[in-house]
Amino acid sequence: MFSSSNVPVVEGLLYDFDDEDNALKWKGVFVASLHKVLNQVHPTLKAKEDALEYVERLILKLLGMLCARPPPHSVQDVEERVQKTFPNPIDRWAISEAQAALEKGKKKSPIVLPVDKVHSLLQKEVLQYKVDHQVSLYVVAVLEYISADMLKLAGNYVKNIRHVKVASQDIKVAMCADKVLMDLFHQDDDDQLSIEEEPLTPSSVGVNPTVTYDQVVRDLIQEERQYLRDLHLIMKVFREQLATLAPPPTEAELDAIFSNIEEIYELTVTLLGSLEDTLEVAEEQVAPPVGCCFEELAEAAEFDVFYRYAEDVLSKKCRDTLQTVLSRPEVGHSLQTGGHGFREAVRYYLPKLLLTPVYHCFTYFDVVRLLQFLSPSKEDRESLGQVEGLFKPLQVVLERLLAVPTGSSGITIPKRKPSEAGCSGGALIRTGLLGGPRSSRQAALCKLQEL
Repeated sequence: MFSSSNVPVVEGLLYDFDDEDNALKWKGVFVASLHKVLNQVHPTLKAKEDALEYVERLILKLLGMLCARPPPHSVQDVEERVQKTFPNPIDRWAISEAQAALEKGKKKSPIVLPVDKVHSLLQKEVLQYKVDHQVSLYVVAVLEYISADMLKLAGNYVKNIRHVKVASQDIKVAMCADKVLMDLFHQDDDDQLSIEEEPLTPSSVGVNPTVTYDQVVRDLIQEERQYLRDLHLIMKVFREQLATLAPPPTEAELDAIFSNIEEIYELTVTLLGSLEDTLEVAEEQVAPPVGCCFEELAEAAEFDVFYRYAEDVLSKKCRDTLQTVLSRPEVGHSLQTGGHGFREAVRYYLPKLLLTPVYHCFTYFDVVRLLQFLSPSKEDRESLGQVEGLFKPLQVVLERLLAVPTGSSGITIPKRKPSEAGCSGGALIRTGLLGGPRSSRQAALCKLQEL
């Protein structure tokens, strides 16, 4: 995402860290210490070498910015450069950390990146003049703060997707959620990892220009109520009935089939309650500002339950476990006596119904973006914009999982865009906003045919 070829060159660059000879001199200078930085922010995680090499390249870019012309001669020069080149509020935080490192002094400094080695290279290679050790300590403290921020963000993402090692790809995806870091590194608009977005216009989001913010909110609430019934169907009709078979599937088998569906249900109940409360207290003729409903949950990482659910339900293990359970003769007999057509419903309808939460998550992505366009409140638009940024890593992961070939997942995934796929778990098309009054009826007919 921030390869040497697509990070803009800072005007007045004093030293080219991308030059082949120069790159060799700096290669590996920070990697060993970055292991320690990761251990500080995420003691239970390890990192692949490519991840730390990627972070090293990024902080070398920052080092180039901090040492650009006019070159720094004092701590004050470096601090002014940080204030000029770092976006708010990361500039204040980096300066605060660097000042704290200076106050503790060289011997008591908590900095783990190699200050002495950087000091030597700065004097011999980059600046080519003697500089006070305090200047190098300040620079390295800034670099360590940024690297720790990146690794902490990536570590949170890796834990959410239940991996144990941080890879460079994880860092690139996780950074998509942090606008400040993106601004700091001037991400290229053509970057393949970014989510392509059209300008926010009625046509770009595919919505009738006459649609209002209030109408979208009310339709979303209705959508959530229907979605809650789908989740209830999965939990109460299918999961509970399978658990009562004789003999019942093991708890591990039920978890493999249904994953954390209870957590998805709890999230939906919370979101729906928050939306309904906001609508209820809104003044008459005033659009209810629902951005805060999403923001509170997104900032608390409540939507992260979709990481596990999507990975489990879209895996081959989910389908194989269900088929294994159904292939047992005693289970087949129990299902046959459980009600007319119930065995067929478990075999054919349940696998598709389990996809509903995955596709419904795209409803949130679409609705947040649409509400951001329609909201009359600046504060609400900013809140929704923050939510959109927090959603990006999840959106990247879901799109990647849905792009996995059918043969490797064991589940037939519709080949349309997730926001358009199917009549259950689709996005705005079921709310009547994309196709006029007939859309809801068409969705109902489609749902009936599916059942």
